[in-house]
Amino acid sequence: MSQIKLHYLNKSRAFRVLWLFEHLDLQYEIIPYLREDNRAPEKLKEIHPLGRSPIVEIQDGNSESSKVLTESGYIFQYILEKYDTEKKLSLIEPEKAEKVQYYLHYAEGSLQPPLLMEYIFSLAKQSPGPFPISYLVGGIINKISSAYSKGEVANQVNYIESEIEKNKGYLVGGQFSAADILLSFPLQMAFIRHFIEQNDYPNIKIWLDKITKEESYVKAQERSKTYEP
Repeated sequence: MSQIKLHYLNKSRAFRVLWLFEHLDLQYEIIPYLREDNRAPEKLKEIHPLGRSPIVEIQDGNSESSKVLTESGYIFQYILEKYDTEKKLSLIEPEKAEKVQYYLHYAEGSLQPPLLMEYIFSLAKQSPGPFPISYLVGGIINKISSAYSKGEVANQVNYIESEIEKNKGYLVGGQFSAADILLSFPLQMAFIRHFIEQNDYPNIKIWLDKITKEESYVKAQERSKTYEP
């Protein structure tokens, strides 16, 4: 038996891995970390040089060797291949399984970058500064946002909205899958930060409401409360 450890940073994407583990009914240990000045603590670099959460550490039960997994998409891919023997989240039909794999790369490769840019721009706008410098900076940020990230956010979210409609309320084949778990976080944050509005994306809103009623989500939420200040 392997021993699985989740190095869990509060208020981070690590929650999706916790949800994944709960849905697959895995036995695992949480190693909690708290943000320092809204950043991951240096202690995480003792596990992996980049010091970013989520990090999953898997100890081989038959030896002393361990494997350290980083990057959400890769963690999902590895865990699904090794532990989702019943194909609960990988999906059985080859075409659907392939689409799930696509979304594991899509989440961080296409969806997250423009959302991250919009988040950085929103923080820059909130930073205090003397007039007229603050006015000029705000104007430059708005131009960059309008020229790329704002439009690209709309492009990506419109795509997801249509995919959910075509796939009977889920991302793949009318079934709950790992793709739904992985894409939940960026879309929840997009609504919370008002990069997009719920009224403009009814399919995504209904989808988020539905998947966050999954028993595994509720269990993950309950467990995560222990590690949130």
